[in-house]
Amino acid sequence: MSRVRRVLVSDRIFFVTVNLRRSLPFLREEELPLVVEALAESRRRMEFLLCGYVVLPDHGHALVWPRPPLTISRAVQRVKWQAASLLNRKRGTRGTVWPHQFWERFVRHERELAERLDYMHHNPVRRGLVKRPEDWRWSSCNNFSLEKQRVAGCPIPSDYVRMPG
Repeated sequence: MSRVRRVLVSDRIFFVTVNLRRSLPFLREEELPLVVEALAESRRRMEFLLCGYVVLPDHGHALVWPRPPLTISRAVQRVKWQAASLLNRKRGTRGTVWPHQFWERFVRHERELAERLDYMHHNPVRRGLVKRPEDWRWSSCNNFSLEKQRVAGCPIPSDYVRMPG
């Protein structure tokens, strides 16, 4: 049982990290859209704001703003459950896909929000998956482009927000 204590405040933007279970093979290119689909569906059902995201073969990050009474724990639990269901169905497997724990930190100000977005969007470049952040299809990077065609090609539209005062 995890001893991580979660913040019960929910009206904040959280930077979330979720890792794939270590004993599982990394997600293949054709499985990444399933995780994105789970994120989009969970967002629709739970009505949280999604300010940015990236899905990689072994982990993912998101900037999530759960609106009360929804908590960050419940929002992440839903995404993980939905993604595991889709991945297990595709792989013909059963069982957990994500460890029980995840990491979150609430974003304190506009500069930190911009830094977290930049960190997420450059993650595929640092991993050697692409040369430019906008080339990684499984992130919100192109939502912030000035080119309409790039924005239209993004799998999930981002919620553009201002930090609460």
